[in-house]
Amino acid sequence: MSIYLIIAIIIICLILEALYSGGEIALISSDINKIRFFARRGSASARHALQLMEKPEWFISTTIIGTNLAIVTSTTLATGLFLSFFGPVYGEQISMLIIIPTLLVMIIARSIFQHYAEIMAIKLAFFIRLSSVIFYPAAYVIAAVSKGTVRVSTGRKENQPSYITKEGLKFILGAKTQGSDILKTEREMVSRVFDFSEITADKIMIPLSAMTALPISTKIVDAARFVAGKKYLRIPVYSGQIFNIVGILHYFDLLEALHKKKDELAMPASDATIESILQTKVLYVPETKKAKELLVDMQKKREHMAVVIDEYGGAVGIVTSEDIGEEIIGNIDDEYSAGEKLYKKIAPGKYLVNGRMGIEELEQIIAAKLPAGNYETLGGFLMHRLGKVPPRKERIDYKGIIFIIENADQKSIKEVLIILPEQSDLELTIKLER
Repeated sequence: MSIYLIIAIIIICLILEALYSGGEIALISSDINKIRFFARRGSASARHALQLMEKPEWFISTTIIGTNLAIVTSTTLATGLFLSFFGPVYGEQISMLIIIPTLLVMIIARSIFQHYAEIMAIKLAFFIRLSSVIFYPAAYVIAAVSKGTVRVSTGRKENQPSYITKEGLKFILGAKTQGSDILKTEREMVSRVFDFSEITADKIMIPLSAMTALPISTKIVDAARFVAGKKYLRIPVYSGQIFNIVGILHYFDLLEALHKKKDELAMPASDATIESILQTKVLYVPETKKAKELLVDMQKKREHMAVVIDEYGGAVGIVTSEDIGEEIIGNIDDEYSAGEKLYKKIAPGKYLVNGRMGIEELEQIIAAKLPAGNYETLGGFLMHRLGKVPPRKERIDYKGIIFIIENADQKSIKEVLIILPEQSDLELTIKLER
């Protein structure tokens, strides 16, 4: 046999080893619901992959046979080749080196195919099905032994009901299928339920910069006038600095104090402060506390507001039960957000946006992707780009999108005018980013 033919066969065997070994891990790692989705879209390869995944003992038997045949053939030919070149003394030792590329091919192939599991499973499905026909007698024996062993050792039947993973359901809900009976709002709600388990308090809190609070020395009369104007039911109270939250003032407690008789108060009504009616039992939670755990704590303690603190014990914001509810069902108008809209479309392609608007919400409005970074709001994005708090009328350009600062103070960006490029240019930018 020609040396070139032997080398060619060895290379082919290594390729087959990669296909069989990688195909096995791709089919095992694939989400069957994603494969089923592509099969329903008319993909013949996806249908082949689905049939293989529904009978895993068949494709595993096939890939085991194919992988082992490829390895045995390549090592046998390589050993004979080395023996003919280097003789029986050195050839046998050198032939051991064939183990290295064999292992590398298997490791690299399995790593790559697992990373692109669904794609590779669909592409290799027909090849593995064809191989299962070729290896049918041996594959049948291995599959039968495998099923029998599993049934005897575990007592399970061969056909187990399939289940759907969180990622699989997200994929199905996110897919834009024609004639889908799943409403957009329902898809968004299910997605928020899944994400809710990972959200922490610092992601949903109202930060200090956007929070309204009263000093503990505020007179009851002044507090009532202030709270009535803001239409708040609960308001944090601080002592000294705003990050030192010491209690929560309830609007109904304030009304009750105003209706008390003068002789029932420790001092004249005009001089009484909110300290005398303050609820000092406050629920303090760390920034890293999971929202689902916080919700349980608030329900157990019957609290509607919690103060979020940092590692030094200073308040960094507040979380209300409405804030937590919004993470699941969407926007809820409470006393802190009623009537507030974070953006306004003032002309085609022009938006006046609050600096506190979240990046994800902004991306949906302007139909463009902004870069990820250590920020969560529009104001944070612009300050990150500039490295400072920009003054009014400063202009920032990002991939054709113009941001003009309309209102800002020394600490934060209040309002931004966003001017989008022509729709065709914007679509081209989005496609290039993808």
